[in-house]
Amino acid sequence: MDASEEPLPPVIYTMENKPIVTCAGDQNLFTSVYPTLSQQLPREPMEWRRSYGRAPKMIHLESNFVQFKEELLPKEGNKALLTFPFLHIVDWTECWDTEVYKATVKDDLTKWQNVLKAHSSVDWLIVIVENDAKKKNKTNILPRTSIVDKIRNDFCNKQSDRCVVLSDPLKDSSRTQESWNAFLTKLRTLLLMSFTKNLGKFEDDMRTLREKRTEPGWSFCEYFMVQEELAFVFEMLQQFEDALVQYDELDALFSQYVVNFGAGGIKCPFHNSVACW
Repeated sequence: MDASEEPLPPVIYTMENKPIVTCAGDQNLFTSVYPTLSQQLPREPMEWRRSYGRAPKMIHLESNFVQFKEELLPKEGNKALLTFPFLHIVDWTECWDTEVYKATVKDDLTKWQNVLKAHSSVDWLIVIVENDAKKKNKTNILPRTSIVDKIRNDFCNKQSDRCVVLSDPLKDSSRTQESWNAFLTKLRTLLLMSFTKNLGKFEDDMRTLREKRTEPGWSFCEYFMVQEELAFVFEMLQQFEDALVQYDELDALFSQYVVNFGAGGIKCPFHNSVACW
């Protein structure tokens, strides 16, 4: 590279209004598998089951994959969904070498997991990338099952399904395709589980906020922003009818406030003050 050229910034793949997934580990490796990952992830639909007796729906999941940084993790009290990382994945290559695992990989995984724990982030996945060409040149190789079991014992505890193997992801072989299928299925499942859990909490918090609308200090503007974000979330899942329902509810709530305000003595829906208008 020419000395006058500035180094390229870290690769960040962005798509508007998609669930965020952070990626730690070998960024060059992730860059190489990203085209296949982004194409294959939304191809197979997932059944989305929600609470309150709502009918299940088939949805296609897409994601905005970004490089892992601690500042991306939600702060205490931050309830925004559009900037919420729903899943954290870490991918490693050449970790079949016992010396590499002991010297760097284990320590890096420990630091990554500790950062997630500090922010109460429990949705994660470890991806072990197996490369036969690189393994042939190594002498301190552990058997495949041994290193996978070791990582699972060291980091997964009773969640052994949080560790998957991706075999030669850039090759065109049946073994590679099988490992891709297993990885994508696990990724879709964990992403949907996290999304459903956090969306449910968001809706519960929104309902609690709406129930306080008669209390002093309640602001329709603040509430509007919360329910509008819920509409954006449904839109990014292409659930447009559910998104429109949010605006219908906001319209009905605002209309009722206008009627009550016109009757006199009712506080302004924007600032909860009769002096607003």
